[in-house]
This record gives sequence, structure tokens and C-alpha cells, in this order.
Amino acid sequence: MEILNSIINYFLWFVFYSVSGWIIETLLFAVRDKKSVKRGFLFGPLCPIYGTGAVVCTLIMYGRITNFFVLFIAGLVLCDTIEYVTHYVMEKAFHAKWWDYSNQRFNIKGRICLASSLLFGGGVAVLIKFIQPAVMSVTDRIPFTAKAIAAFIIYSVLIIDVAFTIQSLKDIIKSLKEIQNYAVENAQQKIDRTDEKLDEFVEKVKSIPSPEQQWEKLKTNEHIEELLNKMTGEKAQFYKLKNIFPKMQFWNYKEAFEIITARFKKK
Repeated sequence: MEILNSIINYFLWFVFYSVSGWIIETLLFAVRDKKSVKRGFLFGPLCPIYGTGAVVCTLIMYGRITNFFVLFIAGLVLCDTIEYVTHYVMEKAFHAKWWDYSNQRFNIKGRICLASSLLFGGGVAVLIKFIQPAVMSVTDRIPFTAKAIAAFIIYSVLIIDVAFTIQSLKDIIKSLKEIQNYAVENAQQKIDRTDEKLDEFVEKVKSIPSPEQQWEKLKTNEHIEELLNKMTGEKAQFYKLKNIFPKMQFWNYKEAFEIITARFKKK
């Protein structure tokens, strides 16, 4: 029973910090961009990377490290590791880059950077020293049965959210693939290197349409136009992801991504 209680507590802490991270990010970006943008990878109001970081840091450091400076360094290293691994795994899983710190000083492959690392380190030190004791005090007062029911309900909703998110991403990639194939086929029709002189080939290369021009041409295909409308509508998941991750890139569908980006600029 004690083990099950600990598992439930950690899960509830994960949810609490995921939701807290989502709220903080949403408010910070709303102030910076002067508009409300839903943050987070999932449909629901939570950013799992914050919950994961908080739980891992609590597991490793709480009750073991008391020095604030050591907490800062340990938190910095742990959070950087989590962010780097998360970025790498998401790259490999979806052939896409979701955030990019390449324009920040002291970054590593655009996946982590010094500025965010310092914020993470300070956040973890404050969390372990002051926030987590209060959170633990609250969860300890909640009856086991109530926590178990709450955890089961939240877990069920979270699993459904994850399933819908994955399916949505699969649909996005499928649409990108169709647009990519259509765009490449149209572009390749502009180039035929067989028995051509170099200067003629260069002229044909110059005639390849820009993403904006390709978008105009794709409008003549009703199916492709329908896909573009679905992906760039304000309620579309791709539209939301583009707002959340403005530096998002899909490497396998570069041409399609450029065409869709051009479509956004037209709006």
C-alpha cells in the first residue's frame, strides 16, 4: 500500500507541475507576444516536460541535497539532460525540430542553451527547497482513496489526450507527405536534364517556382487545397503547433513546409 501511495503521489506531482509549467509558459508568452497562445504539445493544459523534470529532480535530490548552490548545479544538469534527450527523441520520432536555441549564445546543437539552463537551475533549487515541501504537505493530507480516484481519472484523460495527439501528428505528417509529393512532382516537371546544355539547365532551375508561387499553383488541385485549408485553419492542430513552436521544422517535407508557411503569410 505504501508503494502504491508513493506512485500515486508522484503521478499527482507530475500533473501538478505539468499544469503549472503550462500556466507559467502561457502567461509569459502572452506578455511577450501580447496575444494568447496555447502552450504545450498535448491538447490538454499541461507541459509534460516540466512535470517530468520536477519529478526526476524530486526523486534524485529531495531529502538528499540541502545546499542551495548544489541544488542549482544539479538541477541545471538534470534539466538540461531531460530537455536535450526530449528534443533528440522527438526529432527521431517525428523527423522534426520543435524548438531551436541556435540563435542563443552557448547552445548545444540548438537543443539547450545557457540562458534556459540558468533558469532551470534556479527553478529546481527553489522547487526542492521551498515548493515541494508544501506540495508534499498537501498531498499527505488527502485521503488515499480520494487520491487514487483522482489519479485514475486524470491518468485516463491523459492517455486519451496522448492518443489523440499522436493521431493528430500522424494526420499532419500524412498531409505533409501528400503536399510534398505533389509539389516535388510539379517542380521536377520544370527540370529535364536529358541532352540539355548547361545554360539551358540553369535557366530551368531559375524557373522553379518559389514557395509562394507553388502555393498559388497548388490551389488548382482541389484535394491539395483542401489539405492546405485544414492545416492552416485556426482550429487545426498544425496551426496551433506552428504558434507554439514557431521554429518548428519537418526535415523530410521541407518543400511542403515552406508552401504551408507561405500560406500562413497570406493570412
